[in-house]
Order: sequence, then C-alpha cells, then structure tokens
Amino acid sequence: MSKQDDLIGLTLRTAKELEGNIRNTGLHACGVIITPGDISDYIPVATAKDTDLLVTQFDNSSVESAGLLKMDFLGLKTLSIIKDAVALVKQRHQIELDMDAVPLDDGKTFELFQRGDTIAIFQYESPGMQKHLKNLKPNKFEDLIAMNALYRPGPLQYIPNFIARKLGKETIAYDLPVMEEILSETYGITVYQEQVMLLSQKLAGFSKGQADALRKGMGKKKKEIIDELYPIFLEGCLSSGHPKEAVDKIWNDWQAFASYAFNKSHSTCYAFVAFQTAYLKAHYPAEFMASVLTHNKNDITKLNFFLRECKALSLSVQLPDVNESGINFSVNAMGQIRIGLSAMKNVGEGAVEELIREREANGPFLSFLDMMRRCSLRVLNKKSFENMIMGGALDCFSEVIRAQYFATSDKYETFVEHALKYGNAFQQQIEENAISLFGDTDEVLIPEPNIPEAEPWLMMDQLNREKEIIGIYVSGHPLDSYKLELENYINCELIHFDRVQASGRQLKVAGIITQAMHGVNQRGNGYCRFTLQDYNGSIELYLSQDMYMKYRGHIEVGQVVYVDGIFKSRYQSDELYFEPQSVRLLATLGDEMTRSITLKIPLRLITQAFEKTLDRLCLECKGKHHLRMVVFDEEVQIPFLAEKRKVQVDSRLLNELERIGVPYKLN
Repeated sequence: MSKQDDLIGLTLRTAKELEGNIRNTGLHACGVIITPGDISDYIPVATAKDTDLLVTQFDNSSVESAGLLKMDFLGLKTLSIIKDAVALVKQRHQIELDMDAVPLDDGKTFELFQRGDTIAIFQYESPGMQKHLKNLKPNKFEDLIAMNALYRPGPLQYIPNFIARKLGKETIAYDLPVMEEILSETYGITVYQEQVMLLSQKLAGFSKGQADALRKGMGKKKKEIIDELYPIFLEGCLSSGHPKEAVDKIWNDWQAFASYAFNKSHSTCYAFVAFQTAYLKAHYPAEFMASVLTHNKNDITKLNFFLRECKALSLSVQLPDVNESGINFSVNAMGQIRIGLSAMKNVGEGAVEELIREREANGPFLSFLDMMRRCSLRVLNKKSFENMIMGGALDCFSEVIRAQYFATSDKYETFVEHALKYGNAFQQQIEENAISLFGDTDEVLIPEPNIPEAEPWLMMDQLNREKEIIGIYVSGHPLDSYKLELENYINCELIHFDRVQASGRQLKVAGIITQAMHGVNQRGNGYCRFTLQDYNGSIELYLSQDMYMKYRGHIEVGQVVYVDGIFKSRYQSDELYFEPQSVRLLATLGDEMTRSITLKIPLRLITQAFEKTLDRLCLECKGKHHLRMVVFDEEVQIPFLAEKRKVQVDSRLLNELERIGVPYKLN
C-alpha cells in the first residue's frame, strides 16, 4: 500500500471519529430558562466563557420537552428612543406623554404611514415597505399588523393581493363560507398562526391543545407533527359536512403557509411600537429625530442618513453650542435640533460636565473670556477649547470668528493660549483675594486680552474642521454647491453602489475625496487608491497606469470629482470590479456637459410681470448656453429658441427658476 493510500485511510478514519462531535459552542442571544427552584436541580449547567452566566448545553427544544419554560428577552433600542423623545417633549412643551395610551386611530399618524414617510419608524422603514404602504394607504391599526406579518421573505408574494383586496380591486373569496368570520380582517388571506389555530377548531373541532400543536408544527416546520394531525383534521372537517376537495385545498395552503407562518401577537407588538414612533414623528418630529440621532451618534453612516431625513422634514440641525447644548442631541425653544457637546472629539466627558454645571449654576456665558473667568481650567484645557471652537460650539460669541481664536495674540502663538493665561491669572487672583485681609473686594487688576484680527476661514476649510471634530458636516456640505451637476449628470448615489453591480453597467458617480494613497508598483508604474464620499455613502476606487497618469492631478483629499466608469469581470472569474474611465472636477462638469436649457412654461404663467422677471433673470445670468422655451397649455405646445439671448446655466439660475415656478430641462 502506498503512502498516499495510507494518508487517505487516515483521513477517512479521522473524519469518522470527528463526525457527530460538537464543533463549537454558541450562546443564545436572549434565551432565558425559568425554573421553579435552583436551575442545577433540573438541568446540568456550566459557566459561560468570559461571563458569570450559567448556561446549559440543552437546546430550546430539549428544555421545553422537559417541561421547563424558555423565554426570549430582547433588548430594543427603539424603546430607549421613545423614552428619550418623551423626555424632550416634556422639557420643551411641558407635556407628559403616555405612550401606552396613544390613540390608535390618530389621523396624522396614519397620514404619515400613507405617505410612506417611515424612515426611523421601527420595522417599517425599508424602501420596499415604504412602497407598499403608499399603495395600501393603511387607515386602521389592523392594516399595520398585517403588513408587519406579510413583509417577510415567504408571504411577500401575497402583499399585492392584500392591497388589491383592501382597495376593492380584487374579489375577496373564501374556500368555505364559515372562514369569513376569522379571515375577514385580512381580506380572505391567511396571515397569522392564530388564524390557523382558530380555523382548525372551527372547521375540524380541534381542541386548544391540538390547535397549538398544529401552530407549533407549522411554526417550527416539523413535518412529522403536521402529517400526524392531517387525518384528525380531515375526519373532523368531513364530520362537520365540509367537502373533501375544499378541505384538501385548505390543508395544502396551510402547509405552504408553514414556511412563513408568523404569529399575530408578535406582529401586534411590533406594530404598536411602530405606531408609537410614528405618532412621535408625526406630532413631535424635532424631538423624535433628536432622540434617533442620539441613539445613532456612534455610527457615522446612520447619523448622516438621519441628518438627511431631518433636512427632508425641514428640521434645522445646528452645531453644538456652549450656551444651549446638553450632553446629547436636544431641541431648543425655536424647534431646532442642537447637537450635543459630547459629539465633539477630544473634548472629554469631564469637560462637558464642568461646562454644563457652571452654566446651570450661574447662567449663560456672556463671552469667550467670561468662560475663561468662570470655568475650571484644570478640567477645560487648551485642547478642549480648540476643538469646541473648530466644532462651532463657540459661534454664539459673535464678536469673535473662528479664525481669530487661532490668530497670534501679543506674545502668544494663539488667542486661545492668551485667553487661557488670562483666565488662570484671573482665577488665581480671585483665590488670593478670598484669603487676604481684603477678601471682600471684587477688584481684579488683570487686563483682558485684545481680540486679534484674522481673515475668515474658507468655507471648505471650516467644513473640514467641523467634520474632523464632530464626524459629520453640519453647517453645510462640500456637495451643496453642486446641485446642478448632482441632479442632472449623476445616475447612482454611492449608498446604492453595491446593489447595482452588473457586468457592463456604466455608472456616473460623484463625491468628495476623503482619503487618497498614491504609490508605485514593482514594475515602476504609478497607481492610487482613493475614497469617494457623497451625502450618504462612500466607495473605494483604484486607478492604475494610463488612467493614473491622466487623472492623478485630480486625486487629492478635499477635491470634489465626477467619476464615469463601468463594471467588468475579473479574468477567469465572475467577480466584478468597477473601472473608472474618466475623472473630472465636478465644478467644471455642468459647464462642459450642458449645451442648452429648455424652460417649460405653462401659458397661464405668462403675464407682463412674469415676462419682466424672466427677462431680468436672463440678463443677470448671461453666458454661453442656448436658451429654449416651450410654452404649452392642455392642447398645444409651442417651442421657441432665443437666438440673441444666451445664459449661464449654474446653481444660481436654476434656483431662481425654481423660485418663480418654471420647470426646466438641461440638454
């Protein structure tokens, strides 16, 4: 026998010895076993790795078959969001909300669901769910319960039928007339395990125990239980006078139903929590979104996503403010969401607590130097103040702009250092006065430092510093100036980049370069990797050889670029990669790609005043792009070309056209 045969034999013997043995252990995320007495009297237990928890190797089925109770206790972030939102409502409106008593027929909340405006709404925020809610137009709580149960991999196929039946576009039919009583709330479609239990009792005379066994068999997909109960079900139905053909169809439908069976009690609880969040969003949007932002502050992607939702809701999100912000996101008297002081990097929990303590004890800070006189400078140090300044938290002191804090002040490198020296000296003199013979005097002889002159930072520099400290762009975004280009020449937001991959598909994307790495490979060819980020997502792209030589000048951190590329398959592989074919500065894109603009003007808009407004706008926005117009009413469209008038198509022109209500198309 060869060595190879020996090795094969050894491998087979080892495999047989390993077969059936436990590969690794796992711990249930939320399963808790409840026993009448000490758990070790009922089942063997051991101590879990890295914790003091007692665990058993018996799974849930073994535990339940032994007569013990296994419960799942799930922690839910949404409940904390609701709790904190209620606290913010009380703080701002002096209203004590009882979320367990929200009216389940609240019209404003149902309007929110009907619009599909369900971002941040528990269990109902996915794009697919939003689409179905818009079609369904739910107007009762039972509709929300059903949608929660149906929006799962198995029953998704029944949602169009459910919607059509609710809206009267499809006939509601029942296999047997007696089923209407139980299935009427779901328009004749079996949605819940409880419906199967009730129907088995009504049609076949099942006992409650048999009905629960059927539910469990379907829920756990245990074919042996289902097969065992079928003869009993058939006999019961026939003895009740139901035709066998209808009974067999019902049973076959239930067997298919077993693959997605969901119980109504779970769905009802989920729908109720969702309704609570929707109620808060509908009636107190600022407080609700502030709470959502607080509970997602450590995930920058989610934070940006929810900040975009705030913008869609016309909610103003403001920078941190030493006179207004708390620790977390809050809502001020004007209904603006204020970012919490704890959101700023390297400020420190102790510094935030000291600042808030002093503010609450002795009132708002009157100026930067007032802060220096009042706050403990052993807790609030130079780094704390510098980061708060760059994060915009001191913008409330309008006499000083951010750049001035970092300008040279007398013999000190920055005004911040000068102010800290002043504050320390001031506080030291106060302490010395308190223990001197003349301790009752308030006179302090230390002069205040003068505020140095400085040019304001460029907007991009200011935004980048904000992002460095807070993690997100707040007072603006580098892409805000490129509305024209983003709306007309981009065909994919970066958050959707991974979902649209297909060989040969061409994508046009844009964003700001947040990271860039240039290098030379072993062959001496240059290359680079860079990260492109837009409002909601980011991707990493790669340029090599010819493409790198052609476009490397554009690949710099902070540069806003447009990338046109295509998905290709790797050599001898189905794996796809995105190959950029051109990289251009986004600032030049609109001017390069726009040839003309066509204004679509309804005839009813044309008045003498409108003509003057449009003529003035064209004169103010002279440029090189052709101006076309289409005047139309219900029956006719008349095109025009302005031969002697050209305009510059940019954000200014488009914003003005939107303001006066003129639709347009770029060519």
